[in-house]
Amino acid sequence: MKSFLFKLNAVAKNILIIIQPHVLLSFLIQPFAFISNFISLTKWIAQQPKEGVYKEAFSLLRNYNHRIDLYNYVINREQLQNAEIIYIEMGVCSGGSFQWWMENNQHAQSQFHGFDTFEGLPESWGYFFKNGDMNAAVPELADARGHFYKGLFQDTLVPFLTKGTISIGKRKIIHLDADLFSSTLFSLSMLYPYLEKGDIIFFDEFNVPNHEYLAYKIFTESFYVNLELIGSVNNYYQTVFKVN
Repeated sequence: MKSFLFKLNAVAKNILIIIQPHVLLSFLIQPFAFISNFISLTKWIAQQPKEGVYKEAFSLLRNYNHRIDLYNYVINREQLQNAEIIYIEMGVCSGGSFQWWMENNQHAQSQFHGFDTFEGLPESWGYFFKNGDMNAAVPELADARGHFYKGLFQDTLVPFLTKGTISIGKRKIIHLDADLFSSTLFSLSMLYPYLEKGDIIFFDEFNVPNHEYLAYKIFTESFYVNLELIGSVNNYYQTVFKVN
């Protein structure tokens, strides 16, 4: 019976390939993908622990200032104010969060590296943001510990990593504000060899089903990475994990 079902499955698949159902049904790809990923997201949220996680009360509207509350929670919880860290931000835009971490970490040997095209999104993001949206001038830096890398992540991150700038054994804070699925998954995949227990990873638009959440899901399932949720605000729009 198992052998018969295996053959039947192969025949059915080959018939569908010949029929090419996409000709008539391709309009269903995006809505079905969104529904599937949204259900997966809500299931993931329901499975998260209720105790020991920083989480604000439910709110219908987002308050972006709450991300600062999340930063403060993490920097105090992990005692990072005076620790030597390597801070990596994927998606800098105007540099608000980048500047916050430089101002709130005082260790002279800490490093701060920010990556962005500074020319806006390289592709459309959902229905509201198009290619080129969210562009910004490269922020000025008064702190010599900070450095910016202009261009696509696919062009700038690999050369940066091959220089050996990231030292194994030093605490890393990775801030993912890339918005896009492609940019987020690429960043996680490239940074994977450098992740160590205790490193911190922020997502700035985590609850967007087809983008940062999907990148997180594929990354953790494909690389067998255990990320422990330690905090979220704005109904999981901003989240933070600790590498275990």
